Amino acid sequence: MLGKNGPSLAPTITIDRMDRDGLELSELLRTMLKKDKLILVGHSWGSLLGVLMAKAKPDLFYAFVGTGQVAADPKMNYTVAYDAVLKAAESRDDQRAIRELKDVGRPPWADGRGYAVQRKWANTFEHADVFLPSTLAFALSAPGYSLRDVNDWLDGQSFSAEQLVPQENAIDSKTLGGEFHLPVFVIQGAEDFTTPTSLARSFVQSIHAPRKAFVAIEGGGHFAVFTKPDAFLTALVRLVHPLTERP
Repeated sequence: MLGKNGPSLAPTITIDRMDRDGLELSELLRTMLKKDKLILVGHSWGSLLGVLMAKAKPDLFYAFVGTGQVAADPKMNYTVAYDAVLKAAESRDDQRAIRELKDVGRPPWADGRGYAVQRKWANTFEHADVFLPSTLAFALSAPGYSLRDVNDWLDGQSFSAEQLVPQENAIDSKTLGGEFHLPVFVIQGAEDFTTPTSLARSFVQSIHAPRKAFVAIEGGGHFAVFTKPDAFLTALVRLVHPLTERP
């Protein structure tokens, strides 16, 4: 889309639009699959979107499952993530990481450089720097995809972040926390330096829901759903599958 339409897309990239699109897709999938409800799983930024969808139409879903869960206060997420990565760098005596992190300083950042440096070292310490390149291989081997498509995908991530991060920071904690009218589960890597595990745990503790639980996947980071799929699936089946069974 970005490669075809260019920056003119900017006004259409809003959290509200993505929330409405997600709900419309959920209704379509429910009809196509002939199911009463779906299981809504949101990863990373998608966990923020998933919370909004779950709150807007709880009757569409058996449960909301967050992983790489964004905190109820997104602005705090960036600060705590930065502090956690810097602490990890200091414990490893990684002088390059310490230097780069201190150079950009704590958020808020004036531009994308601070986010890039924090994310770079978070991925390194979580070993996601090994996992992420494999996603490029999957994209390049996908039917009908070309190198140009992959470049558009990567450029689109940066372009979307420019539009969405300010909107995300404007969301108050009451919108993302508080009361839920469906079960909520967070299955999180125990060493997540991108969406800090401590904040994800606090998120679950703070909300009100018919059922809720927090599960930490040992040895997992921000991408635990992909790098520790067996542990994630085990937790998902244990927590959510009973909710899908008819009485």
